[in-house]
Amino acid sequence: MKKSDGNWFIFDNETTLSKALAQEILNIAKKSIFEKGCFSIVLTGGQSVLSLYKILSKADSNWDKWHIYISDERCLPKNHKDRNDRVINEIWLDRSSIPKENIHFIKAELGLSQARVEYENTLKSTDKFDIVLLSMGEDGHVASLFPNRTYPEDQIVVVERDSQKPPKERISMSYQQLNKAYYVFKLIIGESKQKAVTLLEQNVNLPIAKVRGDCEKIYYL
Repeated sequence: MKKSDGNWFIFDNETTLSKALAQEILNIAKKSIFEKGCFSIVLTGGQSVLSLYKILSKADSNWDKWHIYISDERCLPKNHKDRNDRVINEIWLDRSSIPKENIHFIKAELGLSQARVEYENTLKSTDKFDIVLLSMGEDGHVASLFPNRTYPEDQIVVVERDSQKPPKERISMSYQQLNKAYYVFKLIIGESKQKAVTLLEQNVNLPIAKVRGDCEKIYYL
């Protein structure tokens, strides 16, 4: 790994990136649990984070103190192969000792409106996340927040009815909610993301640039 200036951390391969990020997450979890008795993290979907979740599934931590949230979900039936929560459960959480009541995912099978309200009620009891984990899409989107779209500023959970990627209907934490974080870790993996990275370097206001939290770190391959 070589570190570039500022908050960009550049890696030569996915394994070293995932190991470094996993260690950072585990260190913050340990510190948070020691200081306040709990740790909260917002997970992201997508292929870029799967190796990270595999590492976490084999790691040691005070798992009963973890609280797991998710940034967004596709509006598909429960256990559908394309849902974000299905692959996260399969790779990690189904075999984890994290209490099921500490896993707070979006019930997208309820439909857009009902699922949005249900997750908003879940999040109303949260203060600030310790970590928000985001993976950037080729167009610079994060969660299900896409470029050139506006979302209600008075909602902590928003809906997307015409996604630029299938499926069209999605539910997502809003920018305001994702920004309620001590740490925001962004993953940018793959050559297909290079155009968006160039736009970021030119200070184009892509969705990924709108979430920063208190501390932002970008893990780039």
